[in-house]
Amino acid sequence: MDQFSVHAASEAELEAAIQVRIRVFVDIQKFPLSEETDGYDSEAKHIVITNVSKNNVVIGTLRILRAGDAAKLGRVVVVPEYQGKGLGKRLIAYAEQYIALHPDFLQCTSVKLGSQYDKRGFYEKCGYTPRGDIYDELGCPHIWMYKDIQRV
Repeated sequence: MDQFSVHAASEAELEAAIQVRIRVFVDIQKFPLSEETDGYDSEAKHIVITNVSKNNVVIGTLRILRAGDAAKLGRVVVVPEYQGKGLGKRLIAYAEQYIALHPDFLQCTSVKLGSQYDKRGFYEKCGYTPRGDIYDELGCPHIWMYKDIQRV
């Protein structure tokens, strides 16, 4: 049985995470490579999920940016062969805990993300609420989704 680890990415894992994003967003979903590597990675905090049972290979990732009084999740992805196993939810939950505790995000009151419209059900199951109109991003319908930050 596979075991997984969710944690802040190391430098080596960041490179692997970007390759996972390219595989899914560029190779499979056909978004332009120039949009995937947009220059925000150097300022973002990156979270990865690795398969411990397979030499800690990166199988999912997301990045967190500051956007005013919100923390913005982006580039959320789990490779297709690991989807449907609850790993995306673990990735999101870890990111939310990271945001709630990390000094860079103490002034944030919510978490937001731009969901591909057909993926919004996943985020709703994670407690996010859609807000605003559907918008186009590179030919793909998206919607903004929000969740209040829970601090203990």
